Amino acid sequence: MAENIRVHFPNQGKTVLMDDGATIAAACARAGLYLDLVCGGKGTCGKCKVDIVKNGQAKTVLACQEKVCDGLEVLLKEEQISKKANILTDSDIVPVDFDPAVKKVYIKQKALATPLCSGDWETISETLDVKINTPPLELLQKLSKTVHRQDIDGITLTLWEHNLIDVDIDNTVEDLYGLAIDVGTTTVAAYMYNLHSGKRVGVYSALNGQVSEGADVISRIVACVNNPDGLARLQERIISTINQLIQQAVSEQNINKNDVYYIALCGNSAMQHLFLGLYPEHLGKFPFTSTVKSDVVARAKQLNLWVNPNAVVHFLPLIGGFVGADTIAVLLSLSEDELLEHRLILDLGTNGEIVLGNKDKMLAASTAAGPALEGAGIRFGMRGTVGAIERVSLSGGNVILKVIGNRKPMGICGSGLIDAVAEMLRAGIIDEKGRMMSRKEYVQNCLPEYRNLADRLEKINDVNCFVLADKTQSQQAEKIYISQKDIRAVQLAKAAIYTGCMLLIQEYGLNPENIKEILIAGAFGNYIDIGNGQYIGLIPSFCGVPTRSIGNAAGAGVQRFMLSQKVREKAVRLQKKVAHVELASNPNFQQEYFKNLNFIKKN
Repeated sequence: MAENIRVHFPNQGKTVLMDDGATIAAACARAGLYLDLVCGGKGTCGKCKVDIVKNGQAKTVLACQEKVCDGLEVLLKEEQISKKANILTDSDIVPVDFDPAVKKVYIKQKALATPLCSGDWETISETLDVKINTPPLELLQKLSKTVHRQDIDGITLTLWEHNLIDVDIDNTVEDLYGLAIDVGTTTVAAYMYNLHSGKRVGVYSALNGQVSEGADVISRIVACVNNPDGLARLQERIISTINQLIQQAVSEQNINKNDVYYIALCGNSAMQHLFLGLYPEHLGKFPFTSTVKSDVVARAKQLNLWVNPNAVVHFLPLIGGFVGADTIAVLLSLSEDELLEHRLILDLGTNGEIVLGNKDKMLAASTAAGPALEGAGIRFGMRGTVGAIERVSLSGGNVILKVIGNRKPMGICGSGLIDAVAEMLRAGIIDEKGRMMSRKEYVQNCLPEYRNLADRLEKINDVNCFVLADKTQSQQAEKIYISQKDIRAVQLAKAAIYTGCMLLIQEYGLNPENIKEILIAGAFGNYIDIGNGQYIGLIPSFCGVPTRSIGNAAGAGVQRFMLSQKVREKAVRLQKKVAHVELASNPNFQQEYFKNLNFIKKN
């Protein structure tokens, strides 16, 4: 079918051609203006509302449901497409023995004189400390035009392990760069290094372009299975996101993109499949198998990455099921001392991974809890972008909000949601079973200091709700509230995480109080108030066991992996030490899960 329907984006100065029957969301994606389809395009989250002019009439529609027509105008606002999110890139790096796998070696011109009737490559090989495999034809062809030139001072070889990956004229050993990339379901963080000096030169981040296909890994896997071009589209989205970060990095650092020779990546199992173009159907259904668990090495030209075509692209190994290379990277971020004693590690992002153990034995599991805490299923839920409520406190009967960007709120992100639930629990607005009081009930039962909060309890669409901001206080002139349905969604998410922790501890056979400490990694885990998370039973709390946030540990780990061959070897050893546990197969799972739906109220 010919693409002959013109869709205009006047505010961005773009026009695209679409097939009949395509959605506005698809047209936005074609124009490179990705919307945040939290529900995967099912029309249930309402996060993709756009203003349009259709046949001369202006209206607001859901972009994932409304079909295009010729001459359609889509009036996108900057905040709908700018995706300026609070993306966690901070990561403290435990020092490493700097020894990257990609190196450059300079050979002076006088050492290139090939003996009588001998071979140029064999002569070059003898000058190197290690044996290098015979180069591929394209590099031999490049050498044949270079080695005997008398107008050069020498040549520089770029090596990956025992392989030649490039040849430069003259001494370019200092022009050697690499990128360590943490590919999250929601966000992507990239760390650029000079691999000659070991210096980090820049940190870059963006929302994962795949959010236009759904908030969680399951919705993206379904998109691959249900659409003939689904896998290609999702792979293009993440490649495009990474290429944008590469372009930003080389531009800001004034670097030639052809001097980027190494990209190390981590991500969960679904992100690995979608980045590499591996069909993920069987990862998404029992028995949850990956195409490959080992580390994968490819070349940039195979993935259309905007760096040196022969650059090495190295994806870290997976653990099993949905516990992927990002969890390996989290473990790589820890020091040898931190791995000596038993620790419980929670990586709380869009998908939650849990690891328990020490250097001798570890158990790992995943929980599908993150989407609710990042917007999916929450009436006013949104990601941590400008306009999101990130902190909530109820003080003296007043509601105090902290909003990202210091402006009127548009919605509430995960950290604000956990605060709100914890504060409502403390104030008695919700009980331990998660039931929200009506205004009348609350007036009869609340403490005097909370009396003013009763005025914020309303029935909206016949559902009990607690109003955080009224129409005059919000950006879009509508009430922003937490509903009884939202509380239930939080209960489901927090029960999944808490149950995973407790079952892993049981399976390990460890007394909880013998855990050295609880470590919280990941974006969501970094921004939430840990005390509030433990108060509602999202994060376990054990007597005498401290809890601390370790930031973007996956980002720290993938950086260490890129900088040190010893760390790279450690990744392989760690993978063998970690046993994957499928929580749903545990006979106690359902009983524990339903028990943990209640709020714990522990300080």
